[in-house]
Amino acid sequence: MFKKRTAKKFSKIYKKAKKPENRIPFDFEKDCLVLFSDHHKGDGSDADDFKKNALLYESALSFYKEKGFKLIVLGDNEELWECSYDQVLAIHRQIIEKEIEIALVSPNQKKIRIWGNHDKEVTLWGFRRFLKAMKEKILNKVNHREGLCLGEEIFLIHGHQGRFFEDKAWRVSRWAVHFVWKTIQKIFKIGIDGPAENYEIRDDLEFQYYEWAKKNKVMLVCGHTHRAIFASLTHFDRLQIDIRHLKKILKESPSERREELKKEIDMKKAEKEKILRKRAGIRPRSFAIHPEWPVPCYFNDGCCGYTNGITCIELEKKKIRLIKWQRDTGERSVLAEENIQLLLKYIKEGRSVDETMEPKLKDYGEVE
Repeated sequence: MFKKRTAKKFSKIYKKAKKPENRIPFDFEKDCLVLFSDHHKGDGSDADDFKKNALLYESALSFYKEKGFKLIVLGDNEELWECSYDQVLAIHRQIIEKEIEIALVSPNQKKIRIWGNHDKEVTLWGFRRFLKAMKEKILNKVNHREGLCLGEEIFLIHGHQGRFFEDKAWRVSRWAVHFVWKTIQKIFKIGIDGPAENYEIRDDLEFQYYEWAKKNKVMLVCGHTHRAIFASLTHFDRLQIDIRHLKKILKESPSERREELKKEIDMKKAEKEKILRKRAGIRPRSFAIHPEWPVPCYFNDGCCGYTNGITCIELEKKKIRLIKWQRDTGERSVLAEENIQLLLKYIKEGRSVDETMEPKLKDYGEVE
């Protein structure tokens, strides 16, 4: 039932988003966009999962503004299940104003934002009345959307749609988070790096994303799960691919290089084991029959709440990249990169990523 609801809801939103009057033209030669999601900006308390990365994120926004990028937020920007909007503004107004300043502009000159389950409240009439009573104008020029098409081939959505407690019964979930989880966070001073501790549920949800995108021959970019994914390959998948390639090189390498290659292989294997331990031994579900080679149709920008940084997706002049901003150094690292038009060609043909067209392999770090 859940699988059918998700596919049906995605199709409905996609159909509306790709209408000529709703979709946003995308010029592969010129346009530069950056996609962030799942900030969960809070009230600055110990329950605010964003505050640890606030300065890093603001620095990233300055970088993208200077480079001429436009910003698209893919939902769960503000944590309105735990806080009221005025509480969030009191702490994070400067960042929100900067986001709106560089946000992508729609044909009607409104700044575009996509909403998620934790900030769905911004679309309600009661919320607009609340802002009016506050005499708050910060969102006057913002157009909140549930989904967005860049042309017809790239579809952006938060990803909670179709799930009962996150989509239909979100008010019940909001109540539980506000009165139960937030209190626990404050007492024990803990945060979360993902939307769910149940990895099997997350894997199953992302498999639905992948199947929908493959069937509809569209490049799908989501948030929601807090797991960065590039071209339908998880960090675990990429480690397996990298180990296999290193083993091939090892067989053909001179003796003086063998020790170095063996150490690198061992490091990759140790990282795989680390992921499995974190997941209580549950192996990540692959998006294809052969784990290394799915159709490259599903992407996820990760989140802004990792303990060691934030991730995002860049679309810049024919290239699509998965980026990690490192919290300890403030550095921008390219985790994966590929020609976006080539990926779209593979998606349209239903063709798997293979050894003739494989995204550059980098070490993700802890983004699982």
